[in-house]
Amino acid sequence: SRDLSVADARRRPDTPGPPRAAAARRPSSAQSMAGIEGEKAPLAPPTPAAREQRIAIDEAGAAPPALTTPQAAAVLSAPTAEPASGESMLQKRRFAVGAAAGIFAVGACWVLAGQVAKSIAEPEEPTAVAAAGVVEPAAWRRMDAPQPVAEAQVPKQALDCRKAEPGEPCYRHVMWAMSQGLKQFGPRAYPGIQEGASFEEFQAVLHKDPWANCPRPCGLTLDAEDTLEQHKGLPGASGDNRTVSAESSSALGLGWQSSGRVVAQGQWCSAAEPVPSWRLNSCGNGQSMQIKVLTYNLFWWNLFGRRGGNGGSAGHLIQSSSYPRFDVMAFQECEGIGWVLGDAGLVGEYEALTGPHALCVAYNKANWRLLGQSAANVAEDRADQWYGTRAGMWVRLQHYQTNQVLFFINHHGPLPLNSGGRCGGEATAFNLLQLIAREARDGDVIVLVGDFNAGPSSQTVSSLRPRMHSVFTGASFGGVDHILSSCPRVAGTRNLGAGGSDHDALEAVIQL
Repeated sequence: SRDLSVADARRRPDTPGPPRAAAARRPSSAQSMAGIEGEKAPLAPPTPAAREQRIAIDEAGAAPPALTTPQAAAVLSAPTAEPASGESMLQKRRFAVGAAAGIFAVGACWVLAGQVAKSIAEPEEPTAVAAAGVVEPAAWRRMDAPQPVAEAQVPKQALDCRKAEPGEPCYRHVMWAMSQGLKQFGPRAYPGIQEGASFEEFQAVLHKDPWANCPRPCGLTLDAEDTLEQHKGLPGASGDNRTVSAESSSALGLGWQSSGRVVAQGQWCSAAEPVPSWRLNSCGNGQSMQIKVLTYNLFWWNLFGRRGGNGGSAGHLIQSSSYPRFDVMAFQECEGIGWVLGDAGLVGEYEALTGPHALCVAYNKANWRLLGQSAANVAEDRADQWYGTRAGMWVRLQHYQTNQVLFFINHHGPLPLNSGGRCGGEATAFNLLQLIAREARDGDVIVLVGDFNAGPSSQTVSSLRPRMHSVFTGASFGGVDHILSSCPRVAGTRNLGAGGSDHDALEAVIQL
């Protein structure tokens, strides 16, 4: 509003105002402030020549002279300093006010543009569409995006990182790897790690193992991070990192009901106790058939690591008992199931699955098809004999001829022997039962096998037996190997012997 229109200029020729040509040479903000705060010269009307120049410019279209004309060049090249007259001071004041207004306008536009850009890059939280029960795609927010942080303050690789703290499973994994794991398994289990490596370097490797539950450590360079991306977990580690706990017991099936009692409260492996009446009793869909199963701790580090397989003794033991063929076989301390099946001459007949914590399962692919498989952590070793967390690895199989579904779960229990580990025997048992209730379906025949590191009188087995039928127990270490089932009818059981291991292989035939 500081510039006069053509009509105003003609009607009020004595109105003070800067020549339009002066707008082409806008003063800096510092100069504008100097014009406001500087010398206060007395105001005076413009000279006749200035009025004539202003009127001529307005009549020509209210536009400043072109930069290529000699007149414009003379105006732009004129020195900034002018006589201390009323006209020059008024020009300075008006230039200062205009510059300040322009700066304010540009700043406001910049802030507004930033808000618009941010709303595009990070839209609001998803808004549910009540009628359809869906979420508008355009409303998704990148929930995993970090909060904006200046690059100069926090480097990119430091975001969402921390060092594992005492009391966490990751901390115990790292300490064990540093003190024993590297010596026992060598660099192949910890890519890029050398003796004397730091806590953070070990944690970085274990961060890539989904079963170690390790956050990404801080202080890694991007090159180191990229190198570690190629690590896919320790030997035998695969699957998703799931954990059974009391907090997840609300979404369980098979008629699960909690008694309201929770054991090992405050621990990650806490578990809800089922009501006393809850029991697994399924014998299938009524079809008559037999299911032959095996459980075998292979004593891998010694039998295969130190003794090179002992001439295939474990495989030969399985082969001698494979008439008729086993439907499903479970192995603990198994770091190479192909080696075992090769020694048994069964490679082409069985589908081999490798799970976490050196758990393996093989099923007869001529008779069964795989419906699903996974694993979940259910326990952890106690601190005085700590090797890590312990899992239950499960498969759902459907029989081609009868359509009967078998839910088969393989478990290697926590240490020390008969303790139930960090959270105790009840928690281990209840977490196994919760895993079954979460993943099995009504009508499934359920078989639970493994080296439980718990004898018949342990709290673990004592908590399982009222809710599943005990089929067979071995003799090794006081009877820590077990086979349990939802069906009580058993056609036969056998202890097959050790075959070079420190555990006996157990066989059972369940009659449906």
